[in-house]
Amino acid sequence: MVRRGKGLVEGTTRRTPGISLEAIFLRAAEGLPERDGRAEVVAHALGHLQRGFDAHYGFGPGGATDDGVLVGDNAYALSVETIARLDEPRFVAVAGRMIRDGAGRIASGESVTVETWTPHLAGLLDIVSGEGADGSEERVRLAARELRDGPE
Repeated sequence: MVRRGKGLVEGTTRRTPGISLEAIFLRAAEGLPERDGRAEVVAHALGHLQRGFDAHYGFGPGGATDDGVLVGDNAYALSVETIARLDEPRFVAVAGRMIRDGAGRIASGESVTVETWTPHLAGLLDIVSGEGADGSEERVRLAARELRDGPE
């Protein structure tokens, strides 16, 4: 194995989504009535969370260097700091479940996919939109599909 500059190991299989959670969330929130800017804050926090997760787990067992762990820890801290600005415990609870479920899949030797985190992204979107779990999940699935495959 060869260490790369960003704290990840080259030549290993990617174990986290290769698509931006921040972009998915922003795309899913498009068309919602603008409430108070919470969707942008949540999306920004998701970007930090994904960078932290990638730095820690992104490319296989033992993949993070010491620098990678520091990068990941810093990104997690930025995620928590960003989401805490909203002063809404439900956001923190959902983000905590995202990390727990993702880390659990990694620990069991599986990868974390967008589908793994879709219910969590939908939960965050439902808090922002109030439109319900089913509608939010459909928005997230459509946004992920569009970003992965292009608009229909």
